[in-house]
Amino acid sequence: MKKAFYLSLVLSSFLLAETIQVEKVTIEEEIRTEVPKSSEVDKSEVKFTRQQDLGEILFENIPEINLVRASAIGNDLILRGFKKDDVNVLIDGAKIYGGCPNRMDPPAMHISAAQIEKVSIKEGPFDVENFGSMGGSVDVKTKDPKIGKSATFSLIGGSYGYKKASFIGEAGDEKIKALIGISGEESDQYKDGDGKTLVEQQWDQLSQTDKNRYKKEYKDKKAYERRSLWTKFLVNPTDNQELRLSLYKDKATDVLYPAFQMDAQLDETTMANLEYSILNIAKFSKKLTLKTYYSDVKHDMGTEFREASNNPMLYRTHRVRSNIKGIKLENSFNAADILWKVGIDGSLRNWDGKCLREPDETVKQVRIPDVDTKNRAIFVKAVKKIDNLTLKFGARYDKTNVKANNLDDPTIASNAAIQNYFKDKDENDFNNFSANIVAKYMIDDESSIYFAIGQGIRVPDAQELYFIAYNPSKGGWVRQGNPDLKETKNREVDLGYERLIGDTSIKITGFYSDLKDYIYAYKISNGGGGSKLTWANIDAHIYGGDISIMSMLTDEFSLEAGVAYQRGKKDTQPTDTQKDKDLAQIPPLKGRVALNYDNGEYFARVEVLASAKYKNYDEDNGEREIGSWGVVNLKASKSLKENIDLNIGVDNLFDKTYAVNNTYAGRSLIGGATPLLINEPGRFIYANLDFRF
Repeated sequence: MKKAFYLSLVLSSFLLAETIQVEKVTIEEEIRTEVPKSSEVDKSEVKFTRQQDLGEILFENIPEINLVRASAIGNDLILRGFKKDDVNVLIDGAKIYGGCPNRMDPPAMHISAAQIEKVSIKEGPFDVENFGSMGGSVDVKTKDPKIGKSATFSLIGGSYGYKKASFIGEAGDEKIKALIGISGEESDQYKDGDGKTLVEQQWDQLSQTDKNRYKKEYKDKKAYERRSLWTKFLVNPTDNQELRLSLYKDKATDVLYPAFQMDAQLDETTMANLEYSILNIAKFSKKLTLKTYYSDVKHDMGTEFREASNNPMLYRTHRVRSNIKGIKLENSFNAADILWKVGIDGSLRNWDGKCLREPDETVKQVRIPDVDTKNRAIFVKAVKKIDNLTLKFGARYDKTNVKANNLDDPTIASNAAIQNYFKDKDENDFNNFSANIVAKYMIDDESSIYFAIGQGIRVPDAQELYFIAYNPSKGGWVRQGNPDLKETKNREVDLGYERLIGDTSIKITGFYSDLKDYIYAYKISNGGGGSKLTWANIDAHIYGGDISIMSMLTDEFSLEAGVAYQRGKKDTQPTDTQKDKDLAQIPPLKGRVALNYDNGEYFARVEVLASAKYKNYDEDNGEREIGSWGVVNLKASKSLKENIDLNIGVDNLFDKTYAVNNTYAGRSLIGGATPLLINEPGRFIYANLDFRF
């Protein structure tokens, strides 16, 4: 990192230069140029971490993003109070879904940190180009091959037996460029600030007779192993044509998830992404682009490492498959001094899950009955500049069909209660309209304001509609899904102010989201003295805001600071028996301050992350109070030689014991009336070496 780089950071926040860190994209940043643009996650910031988990990288850098801890990897994220499918996660613009109904493998897991060029964070329902961006989107851009020949070899080592190695080789000329990458990593279980591993944290919170406890022989088992392989090709047959093809394969094995009933025996991802674009082929075609993609996720999870495997009735594997294929055609052009983008978009997702008896792997029960989600859409975007005012408009129409194809399976048909409930409810159709208007006004050369209003849609998924689960107190399998669910509508207003004062940039944003028919997971009595998880539509609202400051203090010192707050309330309840008005998984006030030093030869950072107490929570649905916390992280970097870089860091310098996420019923955590809470890692020391050839 160079001093000029940090100086450009301050100016970029107002003048469109590139940012240096994982930075949110508020919607006004999309209309700064003729073609709507996202801000960047700079690859140097991604590299300047221990590179285990994308969710953790984003959580560390963006106050509006919070982490949902599940394991050493595979951690989910919350954006301004929106979670799960409320937030659209894309890889090179392509959709991907995990297989696990309990989000062991959230979409953000299905990428290697070594691939990342940048990450775009868009907040609010202002993305009409992609299906399902109701609360915001996270778009991961992978590295492109460059002209010439080069290679990079990276080694990372850290606390708790963490080891990672990656290699990227690339070559090309102006016509054809190619890249290939490979990475492998593994880690032991991390320890929290009290020195307790993942297994030990679980043992402390479960009784000696609990079937979900880890067996003693797995006390020191590795947390996970993972291998990735990817390649990308860029072909330019003419000056105005480009073909982009990327392929990705990833495999993680034996990932421990102590707060859930099972561990992931296998997470295997296959992705393919093809994009072809032509520039200026006609008066009304500035850029014509055809995109198509495919992803397939295999997720096997089982009770092999738990006491449950000693019982033939409880020794089982859940085998889940999730794949999606999609296509999009879009055209950009100028007409009447307006930049237009119009397109058609379609995708087909299949989600299928079965429970198998072990060790013979006979089918015990269908869990997700081979559900297809078919989406077809058209969209339009327009940007118009009038002196100091920029106006942006977007609209999208979606036609979505969700159909369960396997409700006649013998294991379902034999259960009269389930069969009767799902009778004539095996298919749902949704027809939706999304739209937004954004206005940005430049007050003067140093300040601007923006206003935005929009509506975004999110349809229920296969789990929420058709999920089936085992409940011993009811004597067998029961339905948990609700086939009567409606789609959620997020009607949101955003306001923002931005000012440049010398070398200091200040941004202030606020939002209010009115959620109609919000899809909400909750507990309900099963009639046998226990409870089950199901879903209902409720009305709710989320509001909040954030402030960010970036400043060059001197030629060598710079400051980054940010704070975000959001609050969620229920306007209606999922059932008459529930009274708590707090919306679940709405994180409290969170802040970040980083002081950077860069003299051109050395770079160093002192960073403080902190959160207020988790005191506004949904007690009716398993959440609990979580204490406030603050941690200090240190980072440093130096180029040892022209082609060798060393980065070192210490996360949680003072070895604090703390937790960041809550115990919402929607995650199906074990622990009964007191769901398990997993702490964050204690002091984590790491170093990485990059060799460039």
